Amino acid sequence: MPAALRFTLPTVVDNDAGWGPASLPEDLAAVPYAPYSKSDRLGKIADWTAPALGDGYGDRRYGNNDGDNSNRRRRFGPGQEAFGAGLSSLFAYTVAAEDEASFSVVDRTAAVQKKPGGGFKSQRGGRGGARGGATVGGWQAGGGRTGGPGGGPQQAMRGGHDRRGQHPGGQRRRYGGYNDKPARIRDASVQAGPEWKVVEELDFPRMNKLYFQVEEAEDISGHGDFNFIDKSLDRINTKQERPLQASDRHYINVTASDDPVLLNHAKTSSAEGLTVYATDNVLATLMCATRSVYSWDIIVTKHDNKLFLDKRDGGVFDFVSVNENAADPPLEATEKETINTPQALAQEATTLNRNFARQILNDRERVSLPNPNPFEDGSSALPATAYRYRQWNLGSDVTLVARTQIDAALHAPGSNSTSATGLMKLKNAPCPPADTLFVNVRALNEFDSRAPGAGGAPEWRQKLDSQRGAIMATEIKNNGNKLSRWVTEAMLAGADQLRVGFVSRASPKDRNRHVILGSTTFKPRDLASQMNFNIGNGWGILKMFVDLCASTLEDGKYILVKDPNKALLRLYSVPEDTFEDRAENAAAE
Repeated sequence: MPAALRFTLPTVVDNDAGWGPASLPEDLAAVPYAPYSKSDRLGKIADWTAPALGDGYGDRRYGNNDGDNSNRRRRFGPGQEAFGAGLSSLFAYTVAAEDEASFSVVDRTAAVQKKPGGGFKSQRGGRGGARGGATVGGWQAGGGRTGGPGGGPQQAMRGGHDRRGQHPGGQRRRYGGYNDKPARIRDASVQAGPEWKVVEELDFPRMNKLYFQVEEAEDISGHGDFNFIDKSLDRINTKQERPLQASDRHYINVTASDDPVLLNHAKTSSAEGLTVYATDNVLATLMCATRSVYSWDIIVTKHDNKLFLDKRDGGVFDFVSVNENAADPPLEATEKETINTPQALAQEATTLNRNFARQILNDRERVSLPNPNPFEDGSSALPATAYRYRQWNLGSDVTLVARTQIDAALHAPGSNSTSATGLMKLKNAPCPPADTLFVNVRALNEFDSRAPGAGGAPEWRQKLDSQRGAIMATEIKNNGNKLSRWVTEAMLAGADQLRVGFVSRASPKDRNRHVILGSTTFKPRDLASQMNFNIGNGWGILKMFVDLCASTLEDGKYILVKDPNKALLRLYSVPEDTFEDRAENAAAE
């Protein structure tokens, strides 16, 4: 007798906590679902019209590793989306038709009755007649062209958008906005070689949080001679402009490692710890690095607890930028525009700065410092400039020695100044030392207010006398980095005033002829406060970089480069002979 078949009851899992399965099968663990919360109003619990899991939707993402993608494409066509993707809207609550019909809004506001169109003004079409009314042949009964959503053929000709840029779907689309501008790609001040190695990257957000309070500087020596300011230039205005005269002087900007005074100090100094040698323009660029946009580079040389921060001849430090921080800075060279490019404007601004600093001086009042000009060799006539060598204690056995520059002196009775005392006492001074102020002279320039890259600056000849504050505010916005560097250089030199001139082209299309429209005077700290520039942050950046060099770098040659398109600095390790060929070629020329 054959054995009787057994009947085995299947395992039934009882879910005491509620209805549905108590556990989730492994083959369904990765299947997406539409999440919901208890506050949602569900219209559907399940959608039975979607294909089942076994009808070709399974792939390796959901536990089916057969890899039969060809069958799936054959049954459902190319590009079939995965199960559950985009199905959340199927479970959304939908208002029933009868509920919608029974709902009404009571509007108690008084309706404003529009006047019927007519007359010559309504036939021409106006802004008021562009809304409402029946549309006939692309014109409204009110007399204006259709301009609102659903405005007939005129809107269709514009691709479905109204005159305010409103998309038919309800989303506003921007035209010509800031985010629509193509990203401007700039070149680096120096191209990195294949043998260069990145040592450190310093980003601006972290640098903006640094702060260091330095002690008062100590004078080492004073060199050179300079003149007092000609006060007759204070009477210059837009009605009595004065032509800018070209200077026949030979201007030099010697780097720290070629300065005989700094080199002598490095040989004879017995200070313990690290000693940093630099010039005021290199220090100002590093201290204002977070405001810079254009690329620049600093050569760093470390040897036997001596750290030199140098510039390259013919580099960024030898020129003055124009509208670097403007929202629309000057454009690169084009076929029609060659005199308003960044490079051409920088050369023009550098030349007129030198000419203005020379023209503002009184040749009959010339004074000298205790030591002669260290760069005077008799081969060429140098401009009258005073060099003030100073040192700062940066803490942690770090000393900073820098060459700063004073452009002029000013007779100010009753000022009780202490600048022209001690090692900076003047020879043959026409006034007492207490009435003598040290001044740095700079010039802002206007090239063409209608040209691209002007930064929205107003016409100086029309607004300078009556709205000088507005013009200065525009310059602070467009040239924030340049002005910050000028303020830092004045503070490093211990200058009492910063004289800023306003120089404009005689003709917008002529970059060779300029006129002086006026000048103004600032105390360096007051101008820094107007610009929201914190000199303590600049000292913090310098302190951070010097500490990095002291603790991380070995003896050798490095270069610090501002990234041309990102807000960061990169420190490279370079071979010892880097830039040597360029220096030899420049010396030969």
